[in-house]
Amino acid sequence: MSKKLQMGAKQANAAADTKSATVDSAVTASAIAASYDDQIRPLLDAVDRLRHLKVTQEGIQLPTIVVVGDQSSGKSSGICTRVPLVMRLQDDPFADSPKLQLEYGSGRVVATIEAKVADAINAATVEIVGSGKGISDAPITLVVRKRGVPDLTLFDLPGITRVS
Repeated sequence: MSKKLQMGAKQANAAADTKSATVDSAVTASAIAASYDDQIRPLLDAVDRLRHLKVTQEGIQLPTIVVVGDQSSGKSSGICTRVPLVMRLQDDPFADSPKLQLEYGSGRVVATIEAKVADAINAATVEIVGSGKGISDAPITLVVRKRGVPDLTLFDLPGITRVS
């Protein structure tokens, strides 16, 4: 076989290997997504339902992530946190656009959009604690359903103010 034919055969084999690897990768990703939807997502939803039922007040500990830092060190969204803010990110593969809503008070639900979420959180905070510098333990829950976000629940708590 001539050197040109051998080189062409090697290139064709390499291209076939690359195509096979791409197909294998897509199949693996699809299997992982299906496994996630079948096994992990129901667990995350169950944890969120348990939090909503306030089982932590009964001493039941649920998985959480904690970020600690000084006041105004960038832990939050840039809003002055005066009430607990629970942010629930939920992947929604069928969402054409993000769906955001605030839940607080006695079942109050307010729909918002990404561009206005900070204003909506501030308005809910003022409704709960007023416009002064007060804080409250009554939470605001921001539910974000969007394609491609990780399923994650974050808590942003009022910080301890340092006084010189």
